Amino acid sequence: MYNFEEILSREGNGSKKWNTEYINRRFPNHKTPYYPLFIADMDYKLPREINIKSMEFIQKGDFGYFDVLNKFSESIFNWYKNFNGIYINKNWIMPGIGTLASMNLVVKTMLNQNDNVLIFTPVYGPFKDIVINNEVNLITQALNLVNNRYYIDFDELERNILKNNIKSILMCNPHNPSGRVWSYDELSELVILCKKHNILLISDEVHSDLILNNNKFTSIIEFNKTYENIVVCSSPNKTFNLAGLNSSFLLMPNMEIYEKISNSFLNNKLGINRVGYEFLGICYDNGETWVRELVKNIESNINLVKGILDVEGIIIMNPESGYLLWIKLDKVDDDLNFVEKLARETGVLVETGTRFVASESGYIRINIATSKQILEEAMNKLVKFYLEFIKE
Repeated sequence: MYNFEEILSREGNGSKKWNTEYINRRFPNHKTPYYPLFIADMDYKLPREINIKSMEFIQKGDFGYFDVLNKFSESIFNWYKNFNGIYINKNWIMPGIGTLASMNLVVKTMLNQNDNVLIFTPVYGPFKDIVINNEVNLITQALNLVNNRYYIDFDELERNILKNNIKSILMCNPHNPSGRVWSYDELSELVILCKKHNILLISDEVHSDLILNNNKFTSIIEFNKTYENIVVCSSPNKTFNLAGLNSSFLLMPNMEIYEKISNSFLNNKLGINRVGYEFLGICYDNGETWVRELVKNIESNINLVKGILDVEGIIIMNPESGYLLWIKLDKVDDDLNFVEKLARETGVLVETGTRFVASESGYIRINIATSKQILEEAMNKLVKFYLEFIKE
């Protein structure tokens, strides 16, 4: 029904993923043509039904001061119910200013200077920034790697909580960079530990709509009857490629926390922007069929990449969500050197594992949300380069 091979023309419009000036800074002396598979956004066009509604709003030309209407919460409520089978209370919903910025405000508001915050590693780099920038202390716990899949060691977690007097945990659910979908039982155990030790649990769930191969997503918000000191930060930004609009939402069942965060938004003169607010509703109200087709296309792209990269020494962690592949390169000790040289000699641009907190050496992350033609050309170049690289 939708053509995911007809991708956006993104060069020259400021897109970080395709903008030559930005790419030159990130990958000096890269070869051309280049294949940008690093930044986590998609090259796909939104469907006609969303574009029509978006243009109707734009053509009205009304971008002045505005109130957030009930339709905002209605759109989010219906999306959770219809797409994920999750029922939320509309009173928990608060407009945000982008997922990371909202998480940053939650940490700033709810924690005191020198409180200890725990994150599981490897994880998306800005998690570390959120902690350090707010003058709280970063405590890391490495995820256990068993049969090429990450797990949380809950015994170690409780020891860390007691030893370091942990006040908050930042959770990535599903996990970035691996695409791991945490199970109901795992999240239940995490919530029970947080309740036992009165820990604020903050969950980034921005990748939760793109669940692959019939895996089951569980939101932290589903445990609200067990424990209320939880904050979910999410948005349609990964699902519909809206990161440039800086719109998001928070879910908070604890009304005392809700009030504190609301006052913090107000006191800092922060709020969702007009265009992002409208686009969130338009996408959630009109995008379900497209997203379900998008997921099938992502699964197909993953299979394509797996087939090409099926050589000894390239180990792909099986993603359970999203369009990012976390890949271990055997015999590569310096992944930064590998990525820089790959860019110079082939034009294939991927993320180095060094951009993720406490990543082990030899990992790269590849974004596969583009056309199959681009992926096929880039992956063949990557394989050829890897086989030559490990001979050196």
